[in-house]
Amino acid sequence: MAGQVVQMDYTVIGNVSKGFNTAHETLDAVGKVLEAAINILRATAFFSFGTTAALAQYLSVIKDKVQKLSAACVWFSQNLARAIGDHQRGDVEGKHYFEGELAL
Repeated sequence: MAGQVVQMDYTVIGNVSKGFNTAHETLDAVGKVLEAAINILRATAFFSFGTTAALAQYLSVIKDKVQKLSAACVWFSQNLARAIGDHQRGDVEGKHYFEGELAL
């Protein structure tokens, strides 16, 4: 592989990394709102004969998916940031940033 050149536009990749971090922060806020709504629905379940409990369970499933997606955004953001740093330092060991555990 002598002569192979690896180029990276740091600004573009940095912006993508920041975008994933922004998505993570937004999803965390959505998760907190869902948690509050779930707690309210569970508290009022007695008065609605279980209807709100079913809705709370439905929102709970959505909240779990939001939390997993938020974790994936952090994972991508951190890996992109590490790749930029390594590339800037001239690290050419061929690290595998996007391998590992990312279960959605």
